[in-house]
This record gives sequence, C-alpha cells and structure tokens, in this order.
Amino acid sequence: MTFTKEQIWSAALQLDPTDREALAEELWLSLTPSEQDEIDKAWLAEAYRRDAEIKAGRMSTTPVDEVIDRLMRKAQK
Repeated sequence: MTFTKEQIWSAALQLDPTDREALAEELWLSLTPSEQDEIDKAWLAEAYRRDAEIKAGRMSTTPVDEVIDRLMRKAQK
C-alpha cells in the first residue's frame, strides 16, 4: 500500500514530540550527504537573503520573547 505525503504527515502529527523528533532526524539522515549539503546551502542562502531584507528595511523582525509567547498561547488552545 502506498501512502501520500499528506497521510504520512497526518499520522506523524499523532506521534508524541520525542517520536516526531526522532522521525525527523531519521528522515534527515536518510538523505545522501550531497542532498543534505544542497539543503544546507539553500538555508544559508535564505538566511543571507533575509538578513539583506532586514538591513534594507524591507522586512521587520519580532523579538523572540514575543514569538515564544504567541506560540505558547497557540499551544494552549
């Protein structure tokens, strides 16, 4: 039987946080080193792009304590 990405995602969200973290790690490690390197390079490019947007005033930031508060309120719902 073949599962869709959405079915796997839905099932994975039913796992407890420790198992989700382990699954994410196992999926990451299932990639080849060149695939991992490609993803790392893409994230680095995104970080540089966001940094340039912030410095140019085209993007704003939110203090981490506000982000954590917002996420904690969402988690309590």
